[in-house]
Amino acid sequence: MVSSVSIPDAARLLKLSPARVRLLASRGEIPATKIAGRWVIELDAVERRLRESHPEGRRFTPRNAWGALILASGENPQLDSVIRSRLKRALLLEGLTGLAPRLRERAKVVLYRSHPGEIPYVFEDGALMRSGISAAGSVGSELLAGREADGYVPEAEIRNFLSRHALSPVAGDAAANVRLRVVPDDVWSNLDLTGRSIAPKAAVALDLAGERDPRSRTAGEKLLREIDGENQKNLTRRR
Repeated sequence: MVSSVSIPDAARLLKLSPARVRLLASRGEIPATKIAGRWVIELDAVERRLRESHPEGRRFTPRNAWGALILASGENPQLDSVIRSRLKRALLLEGLTGLAPRLRERAKVVLYRSHPGEIPYVFEDGALMRSGISAAGSVGSELLAGREADGYVPEAEIRNFLSRHALSPVAGDAAANVRLRVVPDDVWSNLDLTGRSIAPKAAVALDLAGERDPRSRTAGEKLLREIDGENQKNLTRRR
């Protein structure tokens, strides 16, 4: 049985206000479920957030977060040479695993519910850049996508995307079968994310590692270790 805590108890453990915890839950940043009319938070999720938050440091801007993810995936983002050098250094010193809490601004996570029969059409939508469980098989993981969709969309496309697939917003993971990660338009265009069907490998790994499902989380953490190992060799050689 999954252990859960109330929102006030989660707020006390996280040293946040109850209102802040409710906001995190509504955004899908921390798993929440309604039981007998009361919202509860999974204790594992609270403990995971505590582990990730110490130490955190200043969060990267969305542009720099994506620059780091693209670099970590072995690609060449369109970045100023000074910024590129700083991101490489951060990846070498901390690795993706260490930087994970500082890369959260890469997108705003919103949860939706779709008719199960619509999920294949969500996958086929050209505005979606698949990630997490929806892209696991494409980056070498043995995980198989189920009846849910996960991916990034540019901010300008979100309204039409919701309309095309008749998506309804929901407050918690339990009711959601579509997770959209909304990226600012300038970042999407300037870092050339347009036309990609699969997110950079580093983004897929981070999204898997942030899942509540233990198998997904374990697969994501394994991918992160593999990526960090490759980057230690490749980024050092390029310096």
